[in-house]
Amino acid sequence: MRFRITVFLLLANIVLFLLIWHLESPRVSEKVGSGRSVAFTELEISGKNLDKPRILKFENNKWRIVSPIDWNANLFAVNRIRNQIEFLDRETSFSVDEIKSRGHTLADYGLDDPVFTLKYGTPASENTLKIGKSAPSGDRVYMLDEKGDKVIVVDKEFVDGLIVDMERLRSQSVFDIPRFEVSAFSVRIPVGDISSPEKAGFRRIGLVKDGGKWKFETPITASADPREVDAFLNEMCQMSARSFGRESGDESGFDVSALPVSITLEGTNRRQILLVGARTKDGKRFYAKLDGNPTIFTIDAERFENLPNLQTLLRDKNMMAFNSADTVGVDISAGPDALSLRKIKNGMWDVIGKAKNGDSITASADLSLVASLLSKLEGTSARQFVSDVAPSAEALERYGLGRGSLHIVATQADQSTRGIKIGSSYKNGGETLYYASVDGNPAVYGISRELCGLASVDFSRYRSRILCSMPEKAVPLKLVIADLDSGGVLFEITAAGGSFDSALKSLSPRGAEAAKVLLSSAERFVVDSYLDSPFDKSFALAGGKKEPWAYSMEIFYELPGTAANVAESRKWLFTRRLSGSLQYGGSENPPAEFSLPQNFVDALFEFTQQRNPPESLNNAAPVAPAGR
Repeated sequence: MRFRITVFLLLANIVLFLLIWHLESPRVSEKVGSGRSVAFTELEISGKNLDKPRILKFENNKWRIVSPIDWNANLFAVNRIRNQIEFLDRETSFSVDEIKSRGHTLADYGLDDPVFTLKYGTPASENTLKIGKSAPSGDRVYMLDEKGDKVIVVDKEFVDGLIVDMERLRSQSVFDIPRFEVSAFSVRIPVGDISSPEKAGFRRIGLVKDGGKWKFETPITASADPREVDAFLNEMCQMSARSFGRESGDESGFDVSALPVSITLEGTNRRQILLVGARTKDGKRFYAKLDGNPTIFTIDAERFENLPNLQTLLRDKNMMAFNSADTVGVDISAGPDALSLRKIKNGMWDVIGKAKNGDSITASADLSLVASLLSKLEGTSARQFVSDVAPSAEALERYGLGRGSLHIVATQADQSTRGIKIGSSYKNGGETLYYASVDGNPAVYGISRELCGLASVDFSRYRSRILCSMPEKAVPLKLVIADLDSGGVLFEITAAGGSFDSALKSLSPRGAEAAKVLLSSAERFVVDSYLDSPFDKSFALAGGKKEPWAYSMEIFYELPGTAANVAESRKWLFTRRLSGSLQYGGSENPPAEFSLPQNFVDALFEFTQQRNPPESLNNAAPVAPAGR
């Protein structure tokens, strides 16, 4: 029983497999046409409405138009004609013998004197299609296939596709070297007296791709801007001929004595040269032709407006090739004055300078200012290329690039350096530029004023505006403001358990707000700007004028782990308020004299104004006049 079931299942599987194979196997389609060979290398289209026949030939592995112009053909248009010819056998047709048997002639179909004639094939074998008049019914046209000896009735649209206009038949691109293949290019521009060939000459600008990077090889050796080069080459490779004229050489700028602009693109084992002649009468286009090709055409003039400035346009304008993130030091000098910026741990920076007595001084640097300096230094670009040759000593002095010039040197993590000198300013049109040169390069550039405005040898300029901060785990005890003349305490607030909250509640709202500003400043003291003078215990020296200290502020605090009842403190000295926004301060540790920010000036005045009444109030009251 089991054996019978097994045999039955096996036979059922075989039948099912054969059924699936039969359904899925491809079926032979009915033959709809015999097709025709379209492997041609020559194509000619002539007709009553065409001045000259349009002749195309397949040469050097590409299609070219050889009449009425010499130009690359549009491969898409040629393939479309090929496809149309290939499917001719699918159209309605009848033999020439059948026509004659019915008493008709080719003239009845307009095929004795055709409107158009299409010839295609090879030198050894040629096919001819003649296009006659329209059929009496429908939008159809008669066509004679001479080799097949038959008349084909095709759609008029079919014929229109064969007899394409010249604009669609020719290639749109002037250069046929693909953009990705261009490995070098050059531009030759006439200079001197063009009207006098013996006095005229050429300036050649040549670039070559070396190791994936574009570089100038003439008239200078320099790096090129890859973005500008790509933009220029994209314009050249996408450039199309706008029209084809019949102008003479004199009119188009290609006479014997002419000195046309030339643009050369070099690819893999080939190159093309475009010659650019005179402008058209309307000034919107240039006449042009390809070297070795007599066909003259026009191209848009706007693509060539910047050719005289091409050397500047394509040149790499990035003068300082370094990474600001890898910078560990910056040295700035101007004559005998100098300072240094050094990167320390955790991304912090120190500024190192010299005091007036010659001693070295170090302070925390303003991180935002250092970041701005590095950003501007990294992004420094040439706005003008002044000179590409090593200037003489006299020229260096004229540019302000002598020994006393501003010199900035950035040091990288690998200890390599990048240096730039900035000289005097000059006018370039309506813009103010500064002469500059890069270490190790003789060229002189013109740069904008931003870097010069940031770079300075002023120690206080780069010093962090955060003068000092209380230790992280410090426990505040009290804040005291005193009058230095009388020695009296003007204001005192004591913390309870390391907090001033309870003491602040006992003050007036205005006094509490002022006290909060002072307490916050004592924890993290921020100055408005630093004075050039060193700290003096008696006065602040600003603008050559001595302003004596009038007040002191001292914060007392404890540090966990220190001996019991031993308090540490920090102290600041202040002058009287000199104006609504001006008041100076001083600190012995760290040593500095500075101007105070506005919010601190206002808060301190809240506790000192009543202690310093106007001197006029101390004068005796005026006496009433006698007799009254």
